[in-house]
Amino acid sequence: MTGSVSTGSAATPGDELPAVLDGFDLTDMAKFAAGFPHEVFAKLRRDAPVLWHPPGKTKDGEGFWVISRHADLIEAGENEAFSAQGGPGREGGGTHIDDLMAGMHAGVLINMIDNPRHQYFQDIMEPAVARDIVLKRLPQVRERAAHYVDTALAKGGCDFQPEVSAPYAIETIALMLGAPESDWPRLVELAQANAGLDNRQSGEMDEKAGETLFAIYQYSQDFLEAKQSAPPTDDLMSLIAHGELPDVPGVRPLTDYDRSANFCLLLMAGSEPARNTMAAGIYALAERPEQWAALRADRSLLPGAIEEMARWSSPTPYNRRTATRDVTFRDAEIKAGEKVTFWWASGNRDESVFADPMTFDIRRNPNPHLAFGRGIHSCLGEQLARLEIAVLLEEMLDKIAELRVVGDVTWAPSNKHTVTLKLPLEFVPA
Repeated sequence: MTGSVSTGSAATPGDELPAVLDGFDLTDMAKFAAGFPHEVFAKLRRDAPVLWHPPGKTKDGEGFWVISRHADLIEAGENEAFSAQGGPGREGGGTHIDDLMAGMHAGVLINMIDNPRHQYFQDIMEPAVARDIVLKRLPQVRERAAHYVDTALAKGGCDFQPEVSAPYAIETIALMLGAPESDWPRLVELAQANAGLDNRQSGEMDEKAGETLFAIYQYSQDFLEAKQSAPPTDDLMSLIAHGELPDVPGVRPLTDYDRSANFCLLLMAGSEPARNTMAAGIYALAERPEQWAALRADRSLLPGAIEEMARWSSPTPYNRRTATRDVTFRDAEIKAGEKVTFWWASGNRDESVFADPMTFDIRRNPNPHLAFGRGIHSCLGEQLARLEIAVLLEEMLDKIAELRVVGDVTWAPSNKHTVTLKLPLEFVPA
């Protein structure tokens, strides 16, 4: 593959950015304040689809590999040589460019552990997000969707992410987790703050964010104790509270910290993709009134619209992995212990896969997007996300004739999550 590695390799000294990036440092959160840099990744896909990126603004001062093409992302995502937990020569690991602490994040959170432990833990959780269980709770999901749409409609509009998509998505995952409805306002408050809707302008963890994260963990401990003392049910936290991993060599048993920490993860990871997809997707539809009108006239277009919203938003732009052994990937020599980043958002605009990829089209077919990842760590709750997005859209399509953007739209300065901090909308009632 010609030019698959741009300038430099893991052994190249110096911190100069490769020329193909045109000065765009993928670790500089401020560079993402205007949204995802699709033009940068178009160049990478063309000229350097497997790129060595210098340390930039990383806290641990390490460079990393960048994979940007759709086909390569699928192959790498399914290659178990790339670990979500960590690799040789490092104490931490995880799914962020900077290492997260082993035993606190890496090796504990389900999205940061590898098989076989990952599969055993997922087997415990999967029944709670099975289609029949989700459908059983769908009336409550629809009631919450109707509440937020009706409230916004009564005011003539809203700031969509913090007032509609975020609280709706957080309450949906709280329902699936089995949290008492009386606790939902508190969980919405905590999850909104932790997601950065209240405090994400810097793109960095600060004192307030740390306090919020600790408050969620404190809640999770009390919630876990309540679930463990009650008979098992079919909600997600009950399954985690009572579930046990098989007693097999190399798989340590679940601790109460594992269970509590994964509640914190699920509260966030179970709501962030859906709420960000809804916000970015509604923004796209508000800018294209003819597609909103088409959806109102023909609901058979809804499944395709949801997939296009997911492709368009790419709610998790990248995930990081660590090479567990030396790997030759295309013509890149990736060494054991090196970081590798999978840029799903780039794959979702790959010209070799998607016709006219920079156009939002609810009729796009086929649409093999990578918004929910690929491989063993593809999103556990992607079917739940699709259903909750469908319910909210149905409520809006029934009640809103037109969507209008009535102010500046602002994005969080984050390379890890696609977040519209402000999306001011006006609604014209149906």
